[in-house]
Amino acid sequence: MSELRFEGVSVRYGTRRRGMTAVDGVDLTVPDGAVVGLVGESGSGKSTLARAAVGLTPLSAGQILLDGRPVRHGSGPRPVQMVFQDPYSSLDPRMTIGDSIAEAVPRGTRSAERRSEVARLLELVELDPGRAGAYPGQLSGGQRQRVALARALAARPAVVIADEITSALDVSIQGTVLNLVRRLQQELGTSMLFISHNLAVVRYVASEIAVMYLGRVVEHGPTAQVLADPQHPYTRDLLAAVPDSAHAVRSAPVAADPAQAAVAAADPADPHAPPPGCRYHPRCPIGPLVHADREVCRTTEPTADHRHAAACHFAPAGRTLLRVAD
Repeated sequence: MSELRFEGVSVRYGTRRRGMTAVDGVDLTVPDGAVVGLVGESGSGKSTLARAAVGLTPLSAGQILLDGRPVRHGSGPRPVQMVFQDPYSSLDPRMTIGDSIAEAVPRGTRSAERRSEVARLLELVELDPGRAGAYPGQLSGGQRQRVALARALAARPAVVIADEITSALDVSIQGTVLNLVRRLQQELGTSMLFISHNLAVVRYVASEIAVMYLGRVVEHGPTAQVLADPQHPYTRDLLAAVPDSAHAVRSAPVAADPAQAAVAAADPADPHAPPPGCRYHPRCPIGPLVHADREVCRTTEPTADHRHAAACHFAPAGRTLLRVAD
C-alpha cells in the first residue's frame, strides 16, 4: 500500500503582513497504484504542493502522510520522488547520466549490482544502456526527461510526482514521453501525482483529476466524470480552452451581453490578496457579475465534500455536491 494524503496543507511565503498563501488548506489523496492529475493555470499552487510533498518547501499548516505516517524528508531513502519540469537543470551537467542514476540507487548496493541496475533502468525508460557514459548536454530534451524518470525510479519510491514534465518538450516529443509514463505506471503500479496545466495531457494518463485555483482544490473526481460533466465553472473554462477538444465546453457568444463581456475581460485575482467568498467569482460566468442575485459568491466560501464535487454554490443541479463553510 502506498497512499499519499494531503490533509489541510497550507504553504505561505513571506511574512504575515507581506506574504502570500500559495496553497491554502488542501485536502487531496493519491490512492495506492493510481495516477491523480493535478491541473490549473500558472500560480494556482500546483508546483508548490509538489515541492512540499518532497520536502523542498516547508508547510505552514496541515500534514502530508504516506500510508498514514508523516512523509520522511531527512537523510536516507526518500519514498516520494519528484521529476521536474526542466530535465536539463535537474541533472548535474558534470555527471554522466549513468552516475546520476547510480547516485539515487539505495545505499548498500554493491558496485556491480549498481551498474546492472543503471542498465536496467535505462532500458526501462527506452534508452540504450550503452549511453550511460553520456553527459546530459549530449542528449535531447526528451532523452534527458527519460533519464530524470529513471533517476526517480532508481530510488524505488512509493510515490512519484511528475511536475509539468512535458511542458518544456517539443510537441512531437511530448506524446512519446506520455506513452512512456503510462506504460511505466501500468507495469510498476507506482502511485503518481501528475501535474500539468494541460487538461488534454492529464486526461491521457490520470484516473482521477483535481483542479486547483488560487491555492485551493475546486473540483475533484474520476477523470471521465470530471471531463464529461464538469461541475465547477473554472473547470469548464479550462476545458473550453483545450484546442479541438471533443470534451470542450463551448462558451456562448459574449459580445451582445455586457455582463458576459465583463467576465471575459476580467483579470485573474491577485494571489497576494485573494477575494473573499468564492475565489473565482470575479471572473465566473455564472457568478455575481452575470447574476446580480448571487451575492453569496462574494461573501461565503463554498467547499466540496464528495468525490466528484465542485466548490461552487451554483454547480449544476441534480446531486448534492457541497456544503457551505461556516
